Amino acid sequence: MKIKGFSIQKICILVGICLLVGAIVILALWRWNINNSEKRAQYYVNTLQELIPDPQNAALEERRDNEMSVLSVDGTDFVGIIELPRYGSVLPVCADWGKTSKYPCRFSGSIYNGTMQIGATTQKGQYDFYRELSVGDTVIYTDMEGNRYTFTITSLRYEKHADQAALQHEDAPLKLFVKNIYSFEYLIIFCDVLC
Repeated sequence: MKIKGFSIQKICILVGICLLVGAIVILALWRWNINNSEKRAQYYVNTLQELIPDPQNAALEERRDNEMSVLSVDGTDFVGIIELPRYGSVLPVCADWGKTSKYPCRFSGSIYNGTMQIGATTQKGQYDFYRELSVGDTVIYTDMEGNRYTFTITSLRYEKHADQAALQHEDAPLKLFVKNIYSFEYLIIFCDVLC
């Protein structure tokens, strides 16, 4: 069958080529965005490390004021830096949930009174290694005053939601949750102070 000099076969080949080129462009843009996000996260970590006092090991203790200090870099507010040394992961922690999903964000609470909850995703450059996490892994949180708190992962739970019921399942001074961006699954990570 011909349509004004074009056969269906030629049209299908042309459409196929257009779809293939479109897919390559989308893949290239996705990869560029990931690389840009990783570089930006490293920039924020480096900048924050220059701005905060030399980190000193600290212990969780009762304070009169549990308000966390915030540092702003290029209009983004941060409350800390979180590290998972086993995986070479060092990421900034945004102060407010919902402002950005490119970096881990404080969902609620304060590191000072043991109520800190931090959310992140499995996108490349955040916690794409989340399935490798295991009990006993070290987590280090440094606040904007240079206090460095060391935790150990005590429990891991897979949940369909990262709501308060799931996050309050266990009492832990630091709770992380990681959303798998490819499924409707969350990993809830409970951390206790490393003795």
